[in-house]
Amino acid sequence: MLRFLILAFLFSLATFPALAEKRTAFIVGNADYANAGPLANPVNDARLVADTLEGLGFDVALATDLTRAGLAEEFSAFLDRTEGADVTLFYYAGHGMQFEGQNYLLGVDAALRSAFDVQSEALPLNRIVQMLEEKARAALVFIDACRDNPLATDFYTQNFSPTRALTTRGLAPMAGRFQGSMLMFAASPGQVAYDGDSENSPFTQALAKHLPTENIEILTLMKRVIRDVKADTEDKQVPTVTNDLALEVYLNLGEGGEGAAIAAAQEEAIFEAALAINTERAWDIYLKRFPTGSMRDLALTAREELTAAALASAPGSVVAESGQITVAREAAASAEQSLGLSKEDARAVQVALNARGYDAGPEDSVIGTRTRRAIADFQAAAGLPSTGVVTAGTAEALNVEFVVAETSSVPIVSSVNARRYDPKTLALLETDPRLLNAAKVLAGKEFVYGYFEDRLYIGVLTWCCGRHDGVKALAERSGGHLATLTTPEENDFAFRLVKDDQRFWRDHGDNSYVGPTFGLYQTEGAREPDGGWGWVTGEPADWIPWFPSQPNNSGEGQAVMAAFFNEPPIPYNRWADAHVVHTGIIIEID
Repeated sequence: MLRFLILAFLFSLATFPALAEKRTAFIVGNADYANAGPLANPVNDARLVADTLEGLGFDVALATDLTRAGLAEEFSAFLDRTEGADVTLFYYAGHGMQFEGQNYLLGVDAALRSAFDVQSEALPLNRIVQMLEEKARAALVFIDACRDNPLATDFYTQNFSPTRALTTRGLAPMAGRFQGSMLMFAASPGQVAYDGDSENSPFTQALAKHLPTENIEILTLMKRVIRDVKADTEDKQVPTVTNDLALEVYLNLGEGGEGAAIAAAQEEAIFEAALAINTERAWDIYLKRFPTGSMRDLALTAREELTAAALASAPGSVVAESGQITVAREAAASAEQSLGLSKEDARAVQVALNARGYDAGPEDSVIGTRTRRAIADFQAAAGLPSTGVVTAGTAEALNVEFVVAETSSVPIVSSVNARRYDPKTLALLETDPRLLNAAKVLAGKEFVYGYFEDRLYIGVLTWCCGRHDGVKALAERSGGHLATLTTPEENDFAFRLVKDDQRFWRDHGDNSYVGPTFGLYQTEGAREPDGGWGWVTGEPADWIPWFPSQPNNSGEGQAVMAAFFNEPPIPYNRWADAHVVHTGIIIEID
């Protein structure tokens, strides 16, 4: 019934105009280069794009003839103003260059005498894109910087061989891994973009013509831009698009409401996917994409219920008859670490609680017993599950905005338990091609996934009694290899990925349990005490946290593999040898 009511409510909203979006744009036209002849059209192009975007409701920052330092300063100021934007657009017209496979935008003061000057006189485009992605739900990037560049030509001619100089015209393909952005270049890699015979380049003319088209999704608009530029230049210039947008973007919703209806249908599809998967990760993705969405409150409630259930089931937690949950210290700290709670965030929570009359104690960034009691009391009053643990919903209710850490520094775990994922449903939420490819290979199997230092880890339930060659091949078909846990931090993360799902742990007798297998194995014919252990990737096995009395070659056969092992009070994340895969494996994908 709840599902039916949710869908009926969404359908009723589909014919109403979309809520006002926050749209921001940073437009740059660099023409007056100190060490090269002036360019004819970049300033005119930048102004045309700025006028077009203002007509589409964008808050536009327009800058012309910026030095490298000026470009960095103006861009940083723009990012400060664009936090939380629905759509952010970056347009650059001027000189750019490629160097060592990376693309750079040049300030008007660029001289480029040697390779040491590239970093100090140019801005790396991939970093610009990443910073835009951190600030907005969707980032659109347009680069008209593929013109004949005498600065780059002289740079390569003076510092490298003639052959290499000839292969560096224009810009290079963008090889980075981006999320939530679309990049469009005025010309294909190695091509030169033309200024044209008018006051504007063919590329910018086509952009200004098509961006205001009503009820057309952005990628369809870009196809029209490509078509016009090819026709205008007789196929000498072909714009290219690199897309990693998970959202459909409409810059001009017509009065007929077609675009608004499509946008509402998209939110419905994402909400449906999150509802079907029903993990904290799934709801986080919905809330990030639709922070003011029509089903936001329901999504927050669903997420909080999952968090509370996980905390209640953690070892050492106690649930009172009133429903209040007393969470074990280790579980509370682990949940807040997963949320990315910093010391600054903890202090902000204490300040907010004290300001509302809840006695959180000294505002010292330490979440101790007093602060946890205040959190629990506030949660109960706010209608949230009372756990005493800082959650996303608690921060929302306190109006505390966390200092968001870099993605690579905050480990991510998709869910408490492994589950079956429909690859098509998962693709509505997740954009990582590594994960989506693995989900197709693992279709029908239950798995849990997570990210640590930008690597993808997948815990897969394979059940008894797999052999090493079989699971090694499964990992390779999934796009990776059996995990190589070469540091304590990586080992702790892999353990955390599977520790709360008891199906990953097989009773070994005498209060001991064997967990999932990873990529450490014993070469054929090797036996203890000589060892012969190595990683499937060929990395040296310099760090091996064996459980006491392990390894012992007690299983059948000669070649054995390592697995997690637990026998209290020794910690779970020690290892033992095993002759078969007992319940599951851990895959790592770079």
